[in-house]
Amino acid sequence: MTTIAATPVGSHHAHRSETRQPRDGFFLVVVLVVIAVATLAAYSFTETMLAYDEASHLSGDTVQTRAAAESAIEMTRRVLAQPATEQDAFGGLFNNPALFQAVTIVTPDVDGRAVNFSILAPAMDETGRLAGVRYGLRNESAKLNVNALIALDSNSELLAPAMSLMSGDAAGLADGLLGGMGGEMSDLSLAQSLLMALPGMTLDVADAILDWLDEDDEPRPFGAEAEYYTTLPTPYEPKNGPIDSIEELLLVRGVTPDLLFGVDANRNGVVDAAEQQMGMADVGSMSALGWSAFLTVHGQEANRRRDGTPRININQESLETLADELETAIDNPDYASFILAYRIGGQAAESAAGSAAEGMLGGGAGAGGGGGAGGRAGAGGGMMGGEDADAIPWTADDAAGLDLTGGAGTQFSQILDLIDATVTIDNQVYSSPFTSDPIQMSLYMPLLMESLTTQDFDKMPGRININDCPAELLYGIPMLDADSAAAILEARAQPGESENRNYETWPLVEGLISLEMMRGLMPLVTAGGDVYSAQIIGYHETAAASTRLEVIIDATSVNPKVVLYRDLSHLGRGFDLSVLGIRHFVPEAN
Repeated sequence: MTTIAATPVGSHHAHRSETRQPRDGFFLVVVLVVIAVATLAAYSFTETMLAYDEASHLSGDTVQTRAAAESAIEMTRRVLAQPATEQDAFGGLFNNPALFQAVTIVTPDVDGRAVNFSILAPAMDETGRLAGVRYGLRNESAKLNVNALIALDSNSELLAPAMSLMSGDAAGLADGLLGGMGGEMSDLSLAQSLLMALPGMTLDVADAILDWLDEDDEPRPFGAEAEYYTTLPTPYEPKNGPIDSIEELLLVRGVTPDLLFGVDANRNGVVDAAEQQMGMADVGSMSALGWSAFLTVHGQEANRRRDGTPRININQESLETLADELETAIDNPDYASFILAYRIGGQAAESAAGSAAEGMLGGGAGAGGGGGAGGRAGAGGGMMGGEDADAIPWTADDAAGLDLTGGAGTQFSQILDLIDATVTIDNQVYSSPFTSDPIQMSLYMPLLMESLTTQDFDKMPGRININDCPAELLYGIPMLDADSAAAILEARAQPGESENRNYETWPLVEGLISLEMMRGLMPLVTAGGDVYSAQIIGYHETAAASTRLEVIIDATSVNPKVVLYRDLSHLGRGFDLSVLGIRHFVPEAN
């Protein structure tokens, strides 16, 4: 019995052992799967966290570069708030690497990396052609103010006498500079002539631009008004007034992105290596940057001296107040008293260019710019610009007979009215102490241009800076013949320390142009300007993040303000790190 009973018991245990083994293997597989899933989840979580960490660092880097770029704006505003004399003391605004290149905002001491900003602008060579970059601001008065064209256009007839002063063959000049338009040059208005100076400009596009700006709906011979724009697939009305940005010209018939921006695809103001492959025949020319290199809507200049104080309006009503102001500003009593004598006994100038300036440029042309020629000839009627055999040189002693309480009989047309002028006081003719002798002019001209104005205004738009403008604009000024334009380009390329270079009359003082030509140029040219554009790049020295901004700052007021802010970061950094500058090189990090 014992043997028989033991057999089923052993068989039962053997059966239980066989059924348990598959169940133990299944749980092992489940555990392995769970471990694998958990591992993958942990790995995925780690990758996600690393990606978030990298994105966080990148975002932090971008925030730092944007803060650096914003800091550059505030620094620039602070610099522009200083008088021109202070700006010159720390190197000026044109090309000053110490002030505008690789300015460190975050030092490596903070997190081992430096964050800088640089401010760059296109550079030009002595011929006015594109030549790399410089570290500084760009004067918007170095461009043609589009919004001043209508005022210029409406005063073309008044400026015709000045335009006739051009020496040489005007048609031949136009053929050489303006693409074979010479035969039509004499029929162009002043505004058309200035526009035709732009590379690739045609008369129909020039007229279309002027039609877009003028207030009427009457199309010019080659222009376009609402009748054209309202028939387009997507109709719209022309502006018929001042435009707000140069990009708005893309709405004008015939203006294309290629014409407006050239090959400068990334809008950094220079022609990069990649852009040179875009079929541009002359990448060294400013024309490679398109019309945007020549046009602006922001150019203005303040009516103040370089130390920031207001200029003296020599056309003001009270001669007694004028006498007090002149005595303070002008040390030479002969000069100061003759200005008063001219107001009393001088003859109003017959300069059409000078008298046109007030209506053309919003109330005057700054120191030396024209105001309205008004008033009557003084007692006995004076003489202007000629020699009188009976004239004797004016001295301060002759001012004893001046009656400052009787009011003025003559208004200045422009500051140049003083040169070689005569006045008649008590039937005696006196000649001006301001003679056209070049040596004398070099001495008194800075004093006149710095301290005096013919109009009571705060700021004025429209004039072209002959020190900074591209060669194309200089050659395109109708009153300036080709030889004179070439002489100005050659002269401005030579370093000069004369203070005359601060004023638009320096070509006259240096004998490059005549007095008559300078009179005609006064409403159109300047050596100043108080609105500046800046291409700002905030960047890491050891990381790829960057922020690129384009801003335009109006410094005509005491508190400079940003009038244009454009983020160009989506177009890339724009400049190589070696160009931007490295101040804190760390070998292992770089």
